[in-house]
Amino acid sequence: MMPDLLSFSRERWKSQIQAGEGASICFATAWLFFLLLGYFVIRPVRETLSSLVSSDDLQKLFLVSFLTMLAAVPAYGFLVNLMPRRWLVRVVYHAFALCLLGFWGLLQSDSEVVQRWAAWILFVWISFFGVFATTVFWSVLADLFSSRQAKRLFGLIAAGGTVGALVGSLVASQLAGMLSREQFLLLPIVVIELGLLCAWLLEKQVAALAKADSLSTVTVAVEEVNPAGTGLMNAVTHIWRSPYLQLICLFIVFVQFCGTQMYFEQANVVKAALPNEADRTVLFANIDLATQVLTLIAQVFLSSLLLRRLGVAFALMVLPIIYLCSFSALAFNPSLQVMVVAVVIGRATGYGITVPAREVLFTVVKREDKYKSKGFIDTVVLRGSDAASASAFTGLEGLGLRALNLCLLPVVAIWVFVSWHLGRRQEQLADAAKVK
Repeated sequence: MMPDLLSFSRERWKSQIQAGEGASICFATAWLFFLLLGYFVIRPVRETLSSLVSSDDLQKLFLVSFLTMLAAVPAYGFLVNLMPRRWLVRVVYHAFALCLLGFWGLLQSDSEVVQRWAAWILFVWISFFGVFATTVFWSVLADLFSSRQAKRLFGLIAAGGTVGALVGSLVASQLAGMLSREQFLLLPIVVIELGLLCAWLLEKQVAALAKADSLSTVTVAVEEVNPAGTGLMNAVTHIWRSPYLQLICLFIVFVQFCGTQMYFEQANVVKAALPNEADRTVLFANIDLATQVLTLIAQVFLSSLLLRRLGVAFALMVLPIIYLCSFSALAFNPSLQVMVVAVVIGRATGYGITVPAREVLFTVVKREDKYKSKGFIDTVVLRGSDAASASAFTGLEGLGLRALNLCLLPVVAIWVFVSWHLGRRQEQLADAAKVK
């Protein structure tokens, strides 16, 4: 059975990867693998820090994290205008590595005040790193790969990140009792630099990628970034003038809103069903494991198949349809079993299908938007939606789970329509680029 499955996987991958694309896929997948490996190695440090502060302080840290991303957008836009892509990537990731080295030094200080402030800043930095580092990665891939290539390959590349997350979690769990908090900070430096090496090797494959796809829309050689406008308002202005980018923002808002509602409902259901804290910990660990396994399966076997055969619109509609079924089921049976199934399938669909499809959306926009507008959407819009959704749930919680889930059904129905319209628009822009 296993040899047959492996043989099927090899043949399927061969059918997806065209001549001249193999090296690019390997380097891109390895880059994302190292990137998420480093993040998941260091993430337990953030969770440990969060357990040492009060709820009020933790809320402040999340607010500061959002404000940090808000401030980073104009700085990132300045770098995009200032340097070509290959130097942009090096500067950003070398800066991440240097920050970790600086935190390592500060946390070894004998001053309790210095250590406390360093720990607080480190919490914010890890949250920022987890979002911004992957944003830069996908911006580069949207710049290098055409829309047609992205539909075939982004799912496979995303699978490398899932494997990196699994390996990073395993490494962190095995070394937790052996290394101090400061020593943990040194591990991601190594893998970040290894990922940067993969990024450098990927950059050398630009010509091969363009040649592999005769209708490639790679524009790096002919399109220059507009040097005017580097601030936050520049990204906002681009989004304001583009109905397509506005649709992407609206899609992200729906994703985060429904995901946050499910997260808060999960907390309430689990708390009521499992009074023992240890039982909750075991349940959450099993949910994470099941989610990662299903995500990997979806990325390897489903994502590219849906994008190539059924199109971007259908791939984007899968997650809201899953949420429509989940909220309907929870409205009539808000049990722990139904909640667990809904959470695992929803997360696996989001990471395994929606994320690759969402990144395909940026392959048809101008290079400036692939970095500036995408950076704003992936940080400010995403985290701002989280904060707004949390406030919305607090206001609606008094309705009760059944009434709340019923109220969410028309919201998800609108999300389905937005997903279809956004996907169709992406396909129209991709077709127009082929004609040119």
